[in-house]
Amino acid sequence: MSKNFRYFLVALLVLSVSAVAGTKKVPMAKIDNPATSDVFKVDDRNQSALITYTLVDSQANGFGPGNINVNPIAYDPYSNSVVIIHRGRAVSGQVLYAYSTNGGTTWGNKVGPLQGGLAGNTNGRYPSIALHNPSKAADKDSVLVQAVFPLLVGGAFGGMIYSTDPGVGAGSPLASIDSAGVPWSSQMTSGSVYGSSNFVFVASNFSDNGHMSVFRTTDGVTFTKSDPAQMGAAKFYNANLDDASGVVYQGGNFYVGVYAQFAAAVAPDTGAFTLGISKSTDGGATWSEFDIIPRAALTPAYATNNGYRRIGNDFAVDANGGYHWLVTEIDTLASPDKWSVFHYYKAAGGSWTATKVRDLAEHRNYSYGTLDQTRTENMLALSVDGKTLAAKWIEDGRGATYADSLPIADVWTSTWKAGSGWTTPVNRTNTPTINDQLVHMAPNLNSAGEAFFFRSQALLDQGNYTTYDVASFPNGVYFSKDMLVGVRKEQGMVAGSFNLTQNYPNPFNPTTNIRFSIPANALTTLKVYNMVGQEVATLVNGQKEAGVYFVDFDGSKLASGVYLYKLQSGSYVETKKMVLVK
Repeated sequence: MSKNFRYFLVALLVLSVSAVAGTKKVPMAKIDNPATSDVFKVDDRNQSALITYTLVDSQANGFGPGNINVNPIAYDPYSNSVVIIHRGRAVSGQVLYAYSTNGGTTWGNKVGPLQGGLAGNTNGRYPSIALHNPSKAADKDSVLVQAVFPLLVGGAFGGMIYSTDPGVGAGSPLASIDSAGVPWSSQMTSGSVYGSSNFVFVASNFSDNGHMSVFRTTDGVTFTKSDPAQMGAAKFYNANLDDASGVVYQGGNFYVGVYAQFAAAVAPDTGAFTLGISKSTDGGATWSEFDIIPRAALTPAYATNNGYRRIGNDFAVDANGGYHWLVTEIDTLASPDKWSVFHYYKAAGGSWTATKVRDLAEHRNYSYGTLDQTRTENMLALSVDGKTLAAKWIEDGRGATYADSLPIADVWTSTWKAGSGWTTPVNRTNTPTINDQLVHMAPNLNSAGEAFFFRSQALLDQGNYTTYDVASFPNGVYFSKDMLVGVRKEQGMVAGSFNLTQNYPNPFNPTTNIRFSIPANALTTLKVYNMVGQEVATLVNGQKEAGVYFVDFDGSKLASGVYLYKLQSGSYVETKKMVLVK
């Protein structure tokens, strides 16, 4: 048992003996395990689908994760723990979490209800979860599970519960309730914290133009509330935490991102909704003024407020102190509407820039589904070293002829590194008959570059798995992980022979994808050479099991020209050409 965890147990004992008002411990419970007939349809997936899902649990409906601004899945790279929070199936208002301590390979018993006996263990909505590992411990018992969610009071949003489980899967959640007459919004947001005893989450209320309160703790258990002046109503004409991603922790600092009409925004952005980030260097005690994106200056085509929509936002802060927003923009003055995913970036000490990651097919319903809280589900995740950014969004590729309100969406991803830009976007699901909505990505990758996904979907035996149906049928709680950085193995694909495919795109600038298959376990290398035979990159070098793989090649540091890429696996050798054009 670690010293930090012993200290934490002492803190729990002190709190229990002190009879903190509104606090109660409950045992771990095996509840809401999926029925044997609960299945997710995967047999008609396209051959190029990369994500396959494991059924972890079930819930009465999908309203809990039916919002892009809750955080229902978290991953801790130090203890290799994954947690997924969701509402119950037997009692929809119960809030539970599923957990894995081996990176999602197997899943333990479900923990909850996280209400801890408060408010009848019901009426929880839109829960978020985070992992708090103060010492970056490998022991899952030293990792605190932090949950926060709104509570219905008299049938309306009004209360809040925050709950701490002292160890992944410990099953002894310590919960507190906060109502205090504040009509809390339907989303409270938090971010996982590694290497600090401080932990912060943020909530806004409906009655004061989005005025935000900061809840902070220095021991992982006892939270205090403050109302920073920088997040008060005087700073905004209107603030909408429901349309921003909340809190991240990076490099010893906390950051809050907000979608708002900032009083301090420069013309012509004054009065228009834009995005800003506030920073705390003292564990959430004090905060800076917001660093506001000059939206009109960066995207002049969308500068006319009435001809512009923003429908998805997420932000991250990299290890170098750079700010990132992933945003879907819609130019409604174009005909047809022009949809694009943009990356807004500000390097430490630099200025904001805007880069288009991808143009999306037109969709004529801004909500991108039956709930206006889902949109294109933009999400960002960081590598363990904080230098690689992974982006995820959904899009419907059927194009401008599609005019219904219901998309049949696929999950797309791309990755970014400073100096290299964005890799070619990849369709991770490519399932034309299944609607891949309500897919959340944990904000941290593992050391191998894998991302972790939570998917809510109507169960096959319950009805409409092909559409966005969150209310009428029980929903499955599905988990998947997929390699986004480095060499990625396609799940469920069998390699019948050796094969090295032509890179795509080709020609390329500066990134391209290379796919290969090997039918047996073997020492495998994939290397890139220039036309005089000099090796310029090693993409794969090690023992690989049979399967189908693909890898991103970044040629940003090379000159334009023709290059060779060579696969060698056992005695098999194949070489192809590719063209870099800058």
